[in-house]
Amino acid sequence: MFVGDVEWVIEGHGPRRVERRHSVSATVACALAEPLDTTADDEPLRSHDLVGSALERAARLVGFTPHPGLEYRLCAHRADHHPPLAPVLRDIGGINMFFALEPHGPAPGWEAVVRGGLTGAPLAARVEGVRARLAALFGGRPGDVEWRVGASLYQQGLASRVLSPVLAAAVCHGVHLEPGNLFVPLDGPTAVRTLDTEARPLDPTGEEEAAVGPVERAVDGLGVVSEALVDLGRVAPGLLRGNTASALAGAARSLGGARPDHRRRAEEVVRVLLERPALVGTGALVGTDAHGSATFRRTTCCLYHRIPGGGLCGDCALRP
Repeated sequence: MFVGDVEWVIEGHGPRRVERRHSVSATVACALAEPLDTTADDEPLRSHDLVGSALERAARLVGFTPHPGLEYRLCAHRADHHPPLAPVLRDIGGINMFFALEPHGPAPGWEAVVRGGLTGAPLAARVEGVRARLAALFGGRPGDVEWRVGASLYQQGLASRVLSPVLAAAVCHGVHLEPGNLFVPLDGPTAVRTLDTEARPLDPTGEEEAAVGPVERAVDGLGVVSEALVDLGRVAPGLLRGNTASALAGAARSLGGARPDHRRRAEEVVRVLLERPALVGTGALVGTDAHGSATFRRTTCCLYHRIPGGGLCGDCALRP
């Protein structure tokens, strides 16, 4: 990632800000562009536009799917050296299992969650695994569980595992966890690993808005997985968007319960994102419970009630 005091990244620029950020090695950077000037004083030091075949090559080498609405550049920035990330991960991992994040690089058989690689046969296999586990709860066979039910519950569980640590790191520690650096295994129990090793601070904007940034990028990235599930089988896109909103609200609720001093800020992140395009119309924070935590009511159902003994979730739209 670094040559001397230079960090190499591929940035996806939107109308208002950098919306995607993929760290690259010096080897990959040199393969994509002429050596960058590391002596200049400006920031970034220099950038190269990535379009056409150059963008395709960058995406293939780094492992991401270009977003059609963004302009991509290979950039060199002065490297800021930050504290290690491990203490942050140990702290937030103590909230509950959904906040656990392993500080290891991905092993063979792991895939980046939000870069567009979790698709096709590997994704279908994960859904089948969920169907089998759900069927075992009532002594049935995997085929007894509708495919859309398995797809919905897999996606909601994945959303919880991705959004929870990103939210907690931002709200509790002011640290930016890069969603594009999160990996999950294609086989076996779901775990999440990160390529990040340093506790990089949030962008220096308003307190709530700064915390929104990485969480919003994670929400947008999870949309790629949802699109892949829609392509694989019969599951409604709106249902999956509702799952993501429910996972985010659940993460804020768990965080607020474990860390009351951070409850208000976590809930404010949820309120902001429920008004953004990716989640608008999926639900709302409608009041508070006996403990003072905001309660979320979604506008869709995750379909858990369609397995024997499943029942309705606390935020389900089917509840009276």
